[in-house]
Amino acid sequence: MRKLYLLTILFLPVALLAQTRTVPSNVRVQGGYSMTAIATGLSFPTAVAYSHNRIWVSEAGLGTPPAVVEIENNFNTSTILSGDMLPSGKFLGPLTDVTFHKGWLYVTHRQLASSGWVVGAISRFKPDDPVNTFTTLLTNLPSSGDHYTEEITFDSSGRAYFSQGSATNSSVVGADNDSWLQTFPTFHDFPAVDVVLSGINYKTGAPFPLDPQARKITAPFHRFGSGPVSRGTIVKAPTPANPKRGIIAGNGTVYSFDPNAKNPAKTLRLEGWGFRNPYGIRFDPFHRGSLFVSNNGADYRKGMVNDQLQIVESRPVDNDWDDLFVVHVTKGVQFFGWPDFFHDPKTGKPLPATNPLFCVDEPAVNPCPKFVFATRFRNKLTVQPAFSELEHHSSANKFDVSTSRSFHSGDIYIAETGSLPPSTGADELVGFKVVRVDRKGKTQDFIVHTSQTQDVIFNPDGFNKPIDVKFMGSRMLVVDFGVFEPALNLVNPTSGKLWVVKAQAH
Repeated sequence: MRKLYLLTILFLPVALLAQTRTVPSNVRVQGGYSMTAIATGLSFPTAVAYSHNRIWVSEAGLGTPPAVVEIENNFNTSTILSGDMLPSGKFLGPLTDVTFHKGWLYVTHRQLASSGWVVGAISRFKPDDPVNTFTTLLTNLPSSGDHYTEEITFDSSGRAYFSQGSATNSSVVGADNDSWLQTFPTFHDFPAVDVVLSGINYKTGAPFPLDPQARKITAPFHRFGSGPVSRGTIVKAPTPANPKRGIIAGNGTVYSFDPNAKNPAKTLRLEGWGFRNPYGIRFDPFHRGSLFVSNNGADYRKGMVNDQLQIVESRPVDNDWDDLFVVHVTKGVQFFGWPDFFHDPKTGKPLPATNPLFCVDEPAVNPCPKFVFATRFRNKLTVQPAFSELEHHSSANKFDVSTSRSFHSGDIYIAETGSLPPSTGADELVGFKVVRVDRKGKTQDFIVHTSQTQDVIFNPDGFNKPIDVKFMGSRMLVVDFGVFEPALNLVNPTSGKLWVVKAQAH
C-alpha cells in the first residue's frame, strides 16, 4: 500500500508539479532548491490539502464567499464548494483550514448562531459531492473575536485535534477590538477551565464609538463595559454539557474530538490552554503523542486618536515573541501561559506578565500588564516552556515536519505570514518568509525576500505572504495569501498563489 501511495505521489508532479509557470524573482531560497507556482489568481488562500493525484486549497472568504477550490493539471482552478452553495449562514468565513483525512475534506470556518454571534465550526464533506455530504461536526466555538477556529489535524487513531484562537489580545475587550465589537458588543474571551480572577479591572485604553469618553471599566473574560469585579471572582469554563450563551469551549486552546461519533461534541476533550493564537498544529511523526503548536504572541495595539497614532489597548503587551510549543497529549491538560505568563525571547522559559520586559515604552493607560489570575490559582499552574521562539510580530502560522531527506528530515518548516504595522505595534515589515526550525529549536531562513521593503514583499507577481506549508512526498507546497496589508492600502484579492519547492538535481 505504501509503495502504491509513493508511486501516485511521484506521478502527480509529472502531470503538474514538474511544470513551470511562475518563478518568483523577489525571494531567495536556501541553496539547492527551486521554486515555482502551480496556481495563481487565488483569493486569499489559507491552506492546502491533497490526496493522491488531487490538490485542494481553501480561500478565506474576504469580500467573496469562502470556498474550497481544486487545482487542475492545466493550472486552472475549479470551485468545488463555496458559501453560496449552502443555506445562508451555514458556511461563513474566514475559512481557515482544509484537511483531507480518509476520504473526507475537513474545514474550519464560521456559522451564524442563534445567539446572533458568528461561531466557529468544523465541517466535513466528500470532495466529489460537497453540497450533499456537507455535515457540521462541531459548532458554537468562540470565534466572533480577533481569532478563530484555526487548523485541524489527526492522530494515528483518527481522533481530530484543532486549535482555537483568543477573542482578544490579552483577555480584555476594548478599543482595539472595535472591528468586531460594534457587531458583537457582548462577546469576550471564554476560559478553558474555571479561573479565579485577581480583581484587576481595566479602563478603556482610548476613545472609540462604544465609549467616546473612554471611561468604561472592563474585567478580563467579561463583556465590554462589564464594570469592576472583585478579587476571587470565578469565571466558569463553557463545556458541551454546560455551555455559556451557547458557547461550548474556551479560547486560546487545543481540543480533540472523535469525528465519527454519533455526537462529536460529547467527545470534546481539552488538550492544552493558555495560548494566545495557536494558529498551526501538527503531530510530530517521530515522537508519538507530541503535538507541535505555533502561537502568535501578544501585541501592543495602536490606532488613530485625534489624528495621532497611539496605543489604544487596555492591556498592551510588548516583547511577546511568536512561539513553537509542544503539547504532550498523553500527559493530561497542559498550560502554556496566556494571559499571565509569556516566554523569554532567547531561552523560551516562562516569565510572569509582570516582568518589565513586557511593559510598553510608549504612553498608555496601562503601560505594564498586571496579573489577571488570583495568586492562589496562579500558583497552582505549571507553565510549559517554548520549544522555539520565533520572530517578534512575524505571525508564525501553519507548518509541517519534514520526513524527507530532501528537506532535512525531522526539521519543521513554518510559514511566517508577516507583521501588520502599525496596528499591532510593529514598526517595520517582519516575517513574510518560510523558516526552518531544527530539533534544538534553532531557526534559520529558508525562503526570504531579497529585501524587507514594501515594493519587494508585495510584488503581485512574486511571493508575498506564506500562510501554510505542507510536504507532499519529496516536495514542499507553500500557500501564499497574496498581497494583503490594509494599513498600506495594499489589498489584491486575486494575488494568492500555490508554490512548489523541490530539491534541484545534482
